[in-house]
Amino acid sequence: MKFDFVKKIYEKIPIKIKFAFLPLFVKVIADNPVFKKTCKDLEDFSKLEPGEQDKVQFEKLKETLIYAYNHVPYYKQLFEKYDFKPEKMVTVDEIKNIPVLTKEKVVEAAEDIYSDEEIPYYTSYTGGSSGKALKCLLDKDSYYKERAFFTHFLEPLGYDPKKSRTVSFMGHNKGKEFYFSPIKADLAISPFRLFREENFEDIFKLISDFKPDFITCYASAITYFAKLCKKYNKMLRLKGVVFTSENWTSEDIEIVQSVFKCKVVSTYGHTERAVFGYIVDEKCIFDKLYGYTELIPTDIENEFQIACTGFISHKMPLIRYVTDDVIQVQEDGSYKLIGHRKSEVKLIGKNGFPIFKGAMTLHMAETQKVRAYQYVQNEIGKAELHIVQEEELTNKELKNIENYISQRCEGLLDVEIKIVHEVQHTPRGKYIWAICNVEQ
Repeated sequence: MKFDFVKKIYEKIPIKIKFAFLPLFVKVIADNPVFKKTCKDLEDFSKLEPGEQDKVQFEKLKETLIYAYNHVPYYKQLFEKYDFKPEKMVTVDEIKNIPVLTKEKVVEAAEDIYSDEEIPYYTSYTGGSSGKALKCLLDKDSYYKERAFFTHFLEPLGYDPKKSRTVSFMGHNKGKEFYFSPIKADLAISPFRLFREENFEDIFKLISDFKPDFITCYASAITYFAKLCKKYNKMLRLKGVVFTSENWTSEDIEIVQSVFKCKVVSTYGHTERAVFGYIVDEKCIFDKLYGYTELIPTDIENEFQIACTGFISHKMPLIRYVTDDVIQVQEDGSYKLIGHRKSEVKLIGKNGFPIFKGAMTLHMAETQKVRAYQYVQNEIGKAELHIVQEEELTNKELKNIENYISQRCEGLLDVEIKIVHEVQHTPRGKYIWAICNVEQ
């Protein structure tokens, strides 16, 4: 069933009918051949012994590197410069013979980092956690592969791609009270709308009538929602809660588990689709079928920066791609994800509620003209968005950014855009997404 055809039908029908026809819409993903094959591959892979899994991962890594050499100009030049011959690889350690890839190098490579093959793709943009947003070309098939990994992770908790319903507390609602994605059976509600306590009864009724099995969310949003449920003596029957896109604490998990009486897990990934991690009981495991993940030592004992090579998208392969995220190795050898915000920098909304980075990132084409951006707050409920331009933004583009932020914030934070020559950095010279000068 073609996605575009189903989408056209979906846009024209009332919401109650959309709910009724969910079994039809979800087949767009559940019956997709790429989704089904990836699910089967994951099932087969999970039955292998650890040593056999490592062999499969090595072969996928080797295939990815050979593909990059044959089809991507940037890697062909890089491999030849370092006399690296991927077809002759014997161990995964040989990948260290080529340098790591930073976001700055990706930007400099421009179209040379794109595959010369005619692969159907779509364009996405990173949130700019390092100050500069990145344009990503992703295989269209990677969407279905990603959903398969998500499905495989949640299946032990009872997730069924043809039956399960989810609610998402993230993003924004495109000018509506909520946004409904029929092919994922997902009801998306802006965390900013959630943070207004006067909206709680309406939101709870909407969610309760929808009867979700899972909630995927920013930890700050679901924790606040759980506290309101407890305050107003409301209850939802859930199979699980999935934290995503934002750091969380043990206290967040305890609050959510105590209210909803279900398992709380977390996923780790990013727009670039080069790594996918599962976090259960605060221990992180990187999926070996999704990509190859390296741990690069930092100047802090037992702390490592994450570098990754993705397997699921070939239009813009990322090899030894260094992220802003770090993990700590625990005494038992397990990994604890720290993320890229060791201190939880946040803004303060008009109601005093904290607003974290995940809710304020700019996933939009206009950021390609932005060298860096940073929020600066000196007053509760108000902030400035400082933009360093790479190219001059038109009045229309500035208005688009302003409207984008306004839609997300839903009145909880007034943001004024200012063009500046540079953003502020930490004493060690590191970029941070926001400067909050409000006493918290």
